[in-house]
Amino acid sequence: MGELILIRHGETEWSRSGQHTSWTDLPLTATGERQARALVPLLADRNIGLTLVSPSIRARRTAELAGLHAPRVTPELREWDYGGYEGVTTRAIRRTRPFWNLWTDGVDPGSDEHPGRAPPRSGSAPTRCSRASGRPPRGSGAQTSRSSPTPTSCVSSPPATSG
Repeated sequence: MGELILIRHGETEWSRSGQHTSWTDLPLTATGERQARALVPLLADRNIGLTLVSPSIRARRTAELAGLHAPRVTPELREWDYGGYEGVTTRAIRRTRPFWNLWTDGVDPGSDEHPGRAPPRSGSAPTRCSRASGRPPRGSGAQTSRSSPTPTSCVSSPPATSG
């Protein structure tokens, strides 16, 4: 059986400050680039059969620095749309909505181009990776924790063959 490895992009200015980021295409910070390079030894001994990345610069750069070659840019892996909360911290949101929770309350509408999309309608990351790769999800790998950040890269290794 193959593996599904989910990788979140390295640090950006907004991920460091806690600002919600979806469509704003921010580059990695120096720390984010170090984080991505730190993946090289963890992935070196794996037989990577397919790498899917979101269209964001942060995801593509993370894959490149992690040593993942020829990633397939996959729009379905884009982070969900934070709508009116794009660039806003949870702390700032809770000034007007003290008990706000992304998972139960969703996001405020944004512009016509980015109206906001609640995570439950987006599907779990492994499910989106499976749909994008054309491979069906298997076993517990099709589940994800509700507290997990959205991965921006999916790496799949082929099943081991005997013989």
